[in-house]
Amino acid sequence: MTDEELINRFYQQDQEALNVLFKRHKDGLFNFAFRLSANRADAEDAVSHTFMMLCQKRYEPQPGASFKTWAYTIARNACLSRLRTKFRFFPLRQTRDDGQEGQVDIADTRNLVHEELRQQETAAIIQKAVSQLPPEQKEALLLREYHDFRYEEIANVLDCSLEKVKVLIFRARVRLKETLPPVLLEEGEVK
Repeated sequence: MTDEELINRFYQQDQEALNVLFKRHKDGLFNFAFRLSANRADAEDAVSHTFMMLCQKRYEPQPGASFKTWAYTIARNACLSRLRTKFRFFPLRQTRDDGQEGQVDIADTRNLVHEELRQQETAAIIQKAVSQLPPEQKEALLLREYHDFRYEEIANVLDCSLEKVKVLIFRARVRLKETLPPVLLEEGEVK
C-alpha cells in the first residue's frame, strides 16, 4: 500500500495503518533529525511531532508532493525550532556525544579492531565536517546523500527552487572536499 492509502485507512479508524506507516518512516526520519540536530532526544521529539501532526489530521496531500516530503518537512521544522530555542539560552556548539551509543563489542582480532577503529574515526571526521556546513547546505546534503531524496523532493522540504537545491548540494560537496583530509577523498570515503 502507498503512504497515502495508509493515511486514508488510518483516518478511517484503522490503527494498524498508522503502525505500518510509522515503521516505514521512523528510522529515516530519526536519522535525518539526529544528523540535523546532533541530539538524540531532539531527533526523537521531531519524529514524535511529525506523527502527532499526522494523528491530528494535519496532513493534506498536495499535488506533486508525497507524504515522505511532508513528513521530512515537519521533522526539519521541529529540529530548526528546537535549535532556535536552544540558541537563545545555550551556546549552539555544545559538547555532545559522537553519535555512538553504549559500548561496541569488537572481535578479538587485531585487524578487525583496527578496521573498526578506522571506520569510526572516518565516520567521526565526516560527521564533524558535515555538521560544520551552513544549515541549508547541511540539510540538502543530508536529504540527498543519507535519505536518497530526489532534488525535487529536497526543494519541497526546504521550500526553495530546484536550482537553489542544486547549488546548495554542489557547494556542500565542494566545501567537504576542501575540509576533509585528502586521504579520505583518495579512499573514496566521500562522493
